[in-house]
Amino acid sequence: MTDASLHNKGKLADIFARINMSELPAMSVHVQELLALTGSKKSQSANYDDLARIILKDFSLTHKVLQIANSAYYALGQKVSTVSMAVAVLGFDTVRDLAIGIALLDDFMKAGVNTEEIGKLLARSFMAALLARSIAESRYLKVLPEEAFICGLMHDLGRVISCIYLPVMYRAIHEKTGSGMTEEEAAMSVLDGLTYAGVGREVAIFWNMTESVIKCMEPDPALPEEARDAEKYLHGIVDFSNRYVDCLLRQQNIAPLMDKYAFPLSLDEEEAVEMLTDATRASEAIFDSIRPEILKFDFCKRLEEIQALYAAEEPVAPVKGVKKDFWQEITNMVKGDFRLNDFFVLLLDALWQGIGFDRAVFAMIQNRGDDKVLVGQLGRGDISPAQVKKFELVLSRALPDVLQKSLSMGRDIALGSDKVAVLPEELQYLAQERTVYLFPLCLKGKGVALLYLDRTKEKPKLQKDEVEDVRKLRDFAAMTIEMKRKKE
Repeated sequence: MTDASLHNKGKLADIFARINMSELPAMSVHVQELLALTGSKKSQSANYDDLARIILKDFSLTHKVLQIANSAYYALGQKVSTVSMAVAVLGFDTVRDLAIGIALLDDFMKAGVNTEEIGKLLARSFMAALLARSIAESRYLKVLPEEAFICGLMHDLGRVISCIYLPVMYRAIHEKTGSGMTEEEAAMSVLDGLTYAGVGREVAIFWNMTESVIKCMEPDPALPEEARDAEKYLHGIVDFSNRYVDCLLRQQNIAPLMDKYAFPLSLDEEEAVEMLTDATRASEAIFDSIRPEILKFDFCKRLEEIQALYAAEEPVAPVKGVKKDFWQEITNMVKGDFRLNDFFVLLLDALWQGIGFDRAVFAMIQNRGDDKVLVGQLGRGDISPAQVKKFELVLSRALPDVLQKSLSMGRDIALGSDKVAVLPEELQYLAQERTVYLFPLCLKGKGVALLYLDRTKEKPKLQKDEVEDVRKLRDFAAMTIEMKRKKE
């Protein structure tokens, strides 16, 4: 534990001592057991049995899970009479996530006095968790949907804990935000330098929650720079989902949030609204089944109001170096039916005209008998169809060259005009007197294609932000290939 964490824990302990609580609140055994199943390494059948056993320990939890399974929202067309049947029909992850949400809700509602406010906070956390899971399921990233759900649900833990156990301080913070202070400033002034996120982290550490849950409580996370950065993608998904729901509740403009996350999460406003609407309906149906008094306001109506706030605003391109017209056209294309060739023509145009390469070539690995061959598919800029057709290289297992290492290791490579001699002989016709950039496209850690990009040696080398833009476009292309493959 760091010195800062010890200091914060001491502050929080002092605050609880002032209200005659001997220590931080304990987590119920049921919630602990359910959370433990998230990272369980046991067999799937054992997980199913353990989940049913934990739920059956609590009659109220059992009743509510079955009530939701039989609700109109799921519309299964058959009576679900046992927990085991609910797991079989709805799926392990769905039932476990429902059980965690219900158990936490019951624990917190019993502990607090202002049940209406607690209920609202828990409902928004549950909705944010459903949205986070939906994004993780649909983005083709290395983010586990169940982990996104749990981290999304726990993201606002500090605010919930403050509402339940520190109601006077919670009201004081609310009053200060009403008079113009930011929530962070108001919380620090009332909670002896702590923010809601700080309270949440210390309680999560006390509860022995996972490092992912604790890290995801940090506000304003750094954006992921590559598709393999699962930790940053998880943090981004959780931050986006919770802030998006807050915009819904507080009737705030969603545009600044979309500016930050549209490109990294491959989201546009229309899709985000659609997923949030689904999460809203799920939340309303679930809470209507277990605690109908919680949702006394119309989430969908608030969503429509938010849509109206930003519908007339011109979208801002999230990639600085690429003209927004390219980015908007690319994202619009992948929303409907499209051919991959058309997508890659647009991608190469964004690299050639948007970022400023002289030539851009997209090449894919093909199987030809026992050989794997890298074959040029499309080219843009100062390159003829005949030159693209000539872009062909048999990948050797015995003598891997710099290009093959780029593909096998998923490594981006830049070669100055004095270094291009290391490229295979087959590509020397393109590389002479050029600065060359190789950006591999990888699926599940395996190179499947390559972006070959170059500039004349007189032109400046790529700046750091331009390299990041290329990587973002490359990663978006890899996700698009994966998405297209799954659809077909």
